[in-house]
Amino acid sequence: MGGMSSRLPETRTSLLRAACTQDDTRRRLAVDNLTRAYWKPIYCYLRRHRYQNEEAKDLTQAFFYDFVLEGRLLQSADKEVGHFRQLLTTALKRFLFNVERDKNRQKRAPRGGITSLSGAEGAEIDLPGSEATPEQAFWYAWITDLLDYALAQTRQECCAGGREVHWQVFHRKILAPILEDAEDVPLKKICRMCGVDGESKADNMIVTVKRCFRRVLTQRLRDLARSEAHAQEEFQEILRFLSENGARL
Repeated sequence: MGGMSSRLPETRTSLLRAACTQDDTRRRLAVDNLTRAYWKPIYCYLRRHRYQNEEAKDLTQAFFYDFVLEGRLLQSADKEVGHFRQLLTTALKRFLFNVERDKNRQKRAPRGGITSLSGAEGAEIDLPGSEATPEQAFWYAWITDLLDYALAQTRQECCAGGREVHWQVFHRKILAPILEDAEDVPLKKICRMCGVDGESKADNMIVTVKRCFRRVLTQRLRDLARSEAHAQEEFQEILRFLSENGARL
């Protein structure tokens, strides 16, 4: 999935509130966390709008300046915080309308930009099908960053809990064929490679890691959503996404 280019915010609601505070230090830290968390989906959205790499990076910085740092997006976010992704894409449409209306406008982002776009050249999402919409590119980039976070956290928990072999079996059987285009190795062979006594035990290890992954992902969605119902809705969307892409997690 390309690795996590940024750390997802601790909780979206708290960051949005902090970004609107009068405390300049706290506000800038919150804005920095928000921009680092969401630059990749926004960049991919702009690339799908046929903007070239450098122009898409410039527009990403300008969007954050106009709609985040200046507070235009955040002022309206409180009422719609449960649907922040939709709020972002709506703001992006408005932003691009203004860009196209006034192509000669002066760039407003400060020198050096708002946030680091390190890795942007390799961040464009290769969506299945050439007719994918900018909204689909945004969603795909957001969800892959989220899954990267959940997988990294799951691996950390497995290793910290003495389940390194559980993770190795899970990685070889489930993740490697999906993420690395690796051969789908028979479970019997994986047992020999990882020193596991029997396929039944290996199956149980995979189930254990899957449960951990689902718990981590669900908790992250609770952090990023306003309500439990919205978190569950997001979770079901992600399950559909995984299923459509050949994953069974």
